[in-house]
Amino acid sequence: MAEVLSSFKRWWRRWPSVLAVAVGYAIIAKLSFHVVGSGEAVLPIWPPAGYSQGVVLMTGAALAPGITLGSLIVTLTSPEQVWHRDVVGAINNTLQPLLGLWLLRRVGFISSLQRIKDVGALIGFGAVVPATLSATIGVTYFCLMTPMRWADYVPSWFSWWIGNVTGVVVITALMITWRQGVKRFRSFYSPSLIVLWLIILMAVSWYLFCDPRRMAQAPYPLEYLPFPILLWAALRLGPFGAALGTAIVTIITTWGVSQGQGPFWTSFDDPLKAVQPLQAFICVLAFTALMLASVVAEREQARQALQEEKEKSEQLLLNILPLPIATRLKQGRNTIADHFAEVTVLFADIVEFTQLSEHLSPQDLVALLNDIFSQFDDLAERHQLEKIKTIGDAYMVVGGIPHERDDHAQAVADMALDMQAMAQAFSDRTGQSFRLRIGINTGPVVAGVIGTKKFIYDLWGDTVNTASRMEAFGVAEHIQVSETTYQCLKDTHDLDPRGEVWVKGKGHMRTYFLRQKTLATTGQPAPKRV
Repeated sequence: MAEVLSSFKRWWRRWPSVLAVAVGYAIIAKLSFHVVGSGEAVLPIWPPAGYSQGVVLMTGAALAPGITLGSLIVTLTSPEQVWHRDVVGAINNTLQPLLGLWLLRRVGFISSLQRIKDVGALIGFGAVVPATLSATIGVTYFCLMTPMRWADYVPSWFSWWIGNVTGVVVITALMITWRQGVKRFRSFYSPSLIVLWLIILMAVSWYLFCDPRRMAQAPYPLEYLPFPILLWAALRLGPFGAALGTAIVTIITTWGVSQGQGPFWTSFDDPLKAVQPLQAFICVLAFTALMLASVVAEREQARQALQEEKEKSEQLLLNILPLPIATRLKQGRNTIADHFAEVTVLFADIVEFTQLSEHLSPQDLVALLNDIFSQFDDLAERHQLEKIKTIGDAYMVVGGIPHERDDHAQAVADMALDMQAMAQAFSDRTGQSFRLRIGINTGPVVAGVIGTKKFIYDLWGDTVNTASRMEAFGVAEHIQVSETTYQCLKDTHDLDPRGEVWVKGKGHMRTYFLRQKTLATTGQPAPKRV
């Protein structure tokens, strides 16, 4: 019972929309232009077919009953009323858009018409195939149930078919690109240019197809003159501009033929013979404009995608190399090597990392290192230093490259102090013992990029080796600096002499422990030492 009530509520909420669709269908059908000749009235374009296809593409099959109701309203208000003919016509008019919806969904149709395949799908699976079904059912029914002769089957079938195809190509394309087109129009750099385009297109179309004086003044085949104006819209305004321009030209040309004006009508002694050239003109116009708009849209999407990928690649390259080095590498320089007279190199290592890693899973271990080194990266960026690499649980950073700076030693020292504070905060937050051993040295280096694969910006020289030794032969939770670094920092930071320390490969070296910035630098009183 609950499901029945729920279904009834959904149907009741949908009923106003269904009624609105039906009213729209009836109004569009009543406003369609007829061409009268030889005792017959022919519709060059059947707009309700395009309206129906647009409705189901925009809202789905839920509002399809509105199409059936609208078709019944049109037939019941016509002079000749035959109930079974009305019912069959209403069902037929509903089957066409539902078939188009099913086919277009099967091929992954996107209603923005910004792909060539979508324009082709709309024409083939939204217009040609469903119109074939509708024309076959409709004309066959009339031949079976009315005085229509079977000899007239083919011309009647073609007239029915091409009218529905034209309606879908013109009206459906305009409906499904409407929202996107409004956004495009709002963002267009010159709204007055759009107004000028509309005025020119309507004026040229009216002169060519509706002005009775045109053929007398200039009896030349100028009916394709609107093409350049319409193609401009396809290029600059996208699929909606193409669809809007096509609809404007279609309305004006159809009106002209229905009033006995224009090059199509005057080329034949019978107005009905002008219908098929008019329909061919409309189809060619719509196909050309929409296809060109989709080509331009696809190229723009490809350009944007290429630009995004380029930005990602450049950002990835900048994550590996400094900007000046990356620029030189992109310029095709195979060997990049620079000598720097004085830089400051820092090595940091996590104390007892091996024991710590034994208690962690591989995922937790990587997450831990990522958390720590990401914070180190933030510190390096804050102090405008260049991260060189990580080696296992070791972290290397340098100050003074790729751009030389006088305060390279001070910047590296400040980062080292911040790293110690970060390590302490990490230990307090996680409850795990986390200690760093840091070594710093100052001197000349050679920096560059070598190799052709998996390249890295690296440093070479005795300065780098000594900085590594300062860390390796240092003390946990201390920042050990060399004599050369001490000379750079003695006026800005507090350092305690450690004395001479034997260093592998270097012998005995005088080293110092960095404590903090001096009183003059921080502006705070120095703490008392015990």
